[in-house]
Amino acid sequence: MKRKINLPAKFSLKKLLYNKRFTIPLSLITAFALWLVIMIKQNPDIDRTFTDIPININLENTFASENGMEIIGDISSQKFTVTIKGPSYVVSALQSGDFYVYASAAAINAPGEYQLEVSGGKNTAVSDYEFISISPSTVNVDFDYVDTKEFTVKARAEGASATEGLIAETAVVSGTESDTITIKGPRTVINRIATVEAYAAVNKTLSESTTYDAEIRLYDEQGAAIDMTNLTLSENAVKVTVPISKRTTVPVVADFTNLPDGFQKSSIAYSIDHQTVTVIGTPEAIDKITKVTLSAIDITSVSDTSNKFDVSPKLPDGVRLFDSIEHFTVTVNTSGYDEKTFTVSSVRYKGLSAGLNATSDTVIRNVRICGPKNVIAKLKDNMFYAMVDLSDKAAGEHTVSAVIRSDSYNNVWQVGSYSAMVKIR
Repeated sequence: MKRKINLPAKFSLKKLLYNKRFTIPLSLITAFALWLVIMIKQNPDIDRTFTDIPININLENTFASENGMEIIGDISSQKFTVTIKGPSYVVSALQSGDFYVYASAAAINAPGEYQLEVSGGKNTAVSDYEFISISPSTVNVDFDYVDTKEFTVKARAEGASATEGLIAETAVVSGTESDTITIKGPRTVINRIATVEAYAAVNKTLSESTTYDAEIRLYDEQGAAIDMTNLTLSENAVKVTVPISKRTTVPVVADFTNLPDGFQKSSIAYSIDHQTVTVIGTPEAIDKITKVTLSAIDITSVSDTSNKFDVSPKLPDGVRLFDSIEHFTVTVNTSGYDEKTFTVSSVRYKGLSAGLNATSDTVIRNVRICGPKNVIAKLKDNMFYAMVDLSDKAAGEHTVSAVIRSDSYNNVWQVGSYSAMVKIR
């Protein structure tokens, strides 16, 4: 039996043209192609303008960058208008991020203000367009070295005064760890700074010390204000304090130490080159002060040949000298005193720990003793002993300081320092 074979139907173009599934897509493709041809042939190029385009200046691998120069100021605030020309189908699809505006810093070789030409560049692979114009066509750019320098800040409290009986002192910087500030900026500006001021407008009469918020101001040597636009300050929030003080004049008295037991300081006659002194300080501290006591003079340094001493004052917190006095000279009146040397062989102990014994065979020769002339004439060697302090001393041999004393008279004293060898068992 013969098998029947089905042959493919004969292709018919006529049937294909009447098939809607074919003709509709074909019509759309044909229409787009015709539109594209018309757009290219009839209106090939169009212009388009973009606004508010920022500029880019790259300093990498330039003389300016390699030598520490920077652009001074914010160039990002400068905006440009760009007009582009090209095929309409290209230009109409462009966005502002597809291109950029730039200026070259390759020619910059010294600090100063430069006028650089502005050009356009393309960010995308699409390049079938051209820059018609960029406005403005140039950009002014300031180049300079950037330095950092430390300055001392001076406080200024304008219009500050004190109530009657008090004093408004020179204002001081407060609210920071120190009265210095670090400023970073263009070298040409940094080199002009002569004065850094913390300014506060007070304009008040004050009865107590008061602190105010202050602003930093910069001035050159002629007192002209310096623009701070391109400067960076380590401190922007500073304060100014106006100290309100009081002053008074009080007597000056000398003080003495290491006096023999029972020896009254009041029995020592002396004179001071400044009998009174003016002090200034907080009203609370000044109201309590009745005199200024000087640093103590060691009586062992006083003799008939050594009686002048330069000493400093002991002042309470919040008080200082108003007068410009570096030191006070105290002269002890030794006209009625005499000096004589003795040999001391008796040693006494204090502060010896329980269970320990101390002995000494020390003989201290040429001990200088000073005192009233009539008393010195009566003194003998056996009237003196050496007192040594053995507090915290353990068993063994020790060389310790010795204080020369007399049981017979309490108005005589040793001149100089002495020591004794002590054995502790």
